[in-house]
Formats: sequence, C-alpha cells, structure tokens
Amino acid sequence: MRLLTPLRRARTTATAVGAALLVALPVGLPSLTLSAAHASPGDPAAQVSELLAKVHRLQARAKAAEHRYSATISGVARSVNTSIDADQAATDAQIRAANAQVELYDRVRGLYESGGPLASYAAVLDSGSVTSAFDRNEMVSRVVTAQVAGVNSILREATAAQQAADAAEKVERAKIHAQRSVADVANHVQALLEAQRALLKQADQRLAAVRAAEAALQAQSADFSSITNDAIANLRILAPSSDYLSLYRSAAGNCSGLSWTVLAAIGQIESGHGRNNGPSSAGAMGPMQFMPATFEHYAVDGNHDGVANIEDPADAIYTAANYLCANGAGRGPSALNAAIFHYNHAGWYVAMVLKLAGMYAAQYT
Repeated sequence: MRLLTPLRRARTTATAVGAALLVALPVGLPSLTLSAAHASPGDPAAQVSELLAKVHRLQARAKAAEHRYSATISGVARSVNTSIDADQAATDAQIRAANAQVELYDRVRGLYESGGPLASYAAVLDSGSVTSAFDRNEMVSRVVTAQVAGVNSILREATAAQQAADAAEKVERAKIHAQRSVADVANHVQALLEAQRALLKQADQRLAAVRAAEAALQAQSADFSSITNDAIANLRILAPSSDYLSLYRSAAGNCSGLSWTVLAAIGQIESGHGRNNGPSSAGAMGPMQFMPATFEHYAVDGNHDGVANIEDPADAIYTAANYLCANGAGRGPSALNAAIFHYNHAGWYVAMVLKLAGMYAAQYT
C-alpha cells in the first residue's frame, strides 16, 4: 500500500477560482492597465500584473511537468503489458518444444515398428537395395540424429525464451513497484497547479487577462486528466492461475457487494498474481503488496492454518478483501472508488483498477 499524494483535485475547474475574483474596483480609481511601468507599487494594476506574470511562469513549468508525468505513468502501463508479452512468448516456446518431443517419439517408434510417420524409411531398408546391417543401422542413426538435433534446438529456444521472460518479468515488475517516481512527478504537477490557483485568488480585479489565465489553467487540468486516461486505455489483463482465481472469488464473498474482479485487478497490478511479491522500495510485501503494519491490523487467516502470513496468497487476498470492505467497498460505486483510493492514494491507480476489473468481468463471465 504505497502512500501516494492524491491528484483528483487537479481536475477542479477554474470556475471556483473565477468566483474569488469577482471583487469590484473602488469607485473613482483610474482606468487600469497591465503595464507595471505606468503604475506605482501600491497600485492594484501593478499588483495584478505581477500576479499574472507569476501565473504565466507557473503555467510553463506545469506544462513541462505534465510531460514528465505522462512519460512516467505510461512507463508503468507499458511495464504491465511487456511482462505479459514475455510470459506468453515463453509459454509458446514451451508448447513448441513439447510438441517436437512428441513428434520425435512418434517417428522413432514408427521407424522400429514399421508404422507411423517414418514407415517409408523402414520400407527402404527392407527393399533389398541396402543389404548390409551396418548400412541399415547407419541410416537409422542418421534419421534419429537429425530428429534429435531438431528437438534439441527447439528445447534451447524454449529455455532461452523462459530466461528472457524471467529477466523481463524482474525488470518490468521493478518498474511497476517504482510507483513513488510517479507520485513525485505527479505531486510536482499538483503543486504547480495549486500555486497557480493561490496566485489567481489574490487577484482582486475582473480583468480580461485574469480570465485568460483561468482558461489556460482549466485546459491544463483537462490535459492532466487525459494523460491518465490515455495511459490506461490499452491495458490488457494477465490471466491468473486457477488457484488465484479461486481465491479472488472466495475472498470477495466475505464482503457483500465487492466483486472478485476488483481483487484480481489489484493482484495483477501489485504482483502479477504472485509472480513478483517484492518487497517494494517502500517496504510493501506479498502478493497484494501490504505494508506490514497495515497487514497486521487487517490480517485474515485465509487458508485456516492458524497463521496470517503476508506472503501467503490466501492470507494476502482475504486480507485485501477485508481491508477494502472496511473502507467501504461493497456499498456502491462511490464507496468502492474511495476504498480503492484508500488502498493506494492515487487517482490513476483507481482508474487502472476499475479498467482491469471491467476487463476481467467481460473475460470470465
């Protein structure tokens, strides 16, 4: 459960900011201009001009920070998909190797029993054109040796693919666990946006330049939200093992209204359904990535062995269901969103969990 700064307030529109600016000028003040050169330091125009200059500088910094945030969160999403691709490649290679071994056994059996795929070779040996037993054995040896060499080549490919998958899994999961970098960049964007709002609230004049700054801030907030949506649009689900699937379903049954797909989505993001249990750089552990103190507080002995173990899949998944339920999951969509946010304090995390949960529901129901 990594503690990330919430970004939801970044979506607040500039309407509230505009309301704070509806302060009329005192009667009798001269016409205002944004040129500080024509106003004294205490003149409202000079104060507004200075505030707007600061806002414009912050807007430029916020745009640069949003680009960094986009690259960081997109990297997390790519890491989820890359680990799935590597695992699928290794599985395909293992299937090819197994099929090649079966084919080899069939051919060798056919060679010696005058049946099966190599019956034609046996016919040549019995035709009388090869009279020497030595020659017969040599031909058989060549056929078998060629087949064995082919199978060994496929087996080497399968081994290499599995090693590549393991390496990719380790690298990509390490990237996913490095979510603190996402938080740091996102916090920077949030701080810049909040600083802009604070400056705009100080402006006490209804000036066209202030309205333009508000519109720019609103556009930046919308861009910030779209970055998260674009990053998770192409996510794919990672099929859990039958044991994990059963645990997700049974654990969700302990919280009325909580779908097992939410647990499956969290399990995929946090550990790839137990493929990489950490610990994370923040100290989170186990298939559902709990901080030890949090796990101890909400721990459930899921497999009824008398011990609640943070690394045990049953205990971790049942504890996650208990934690979500205690924070409102099962009491409707809004409460579910809040519970997921409580699990990992990030708006993008809530969106990612809900996206994957919907995909699990479509795939398994």
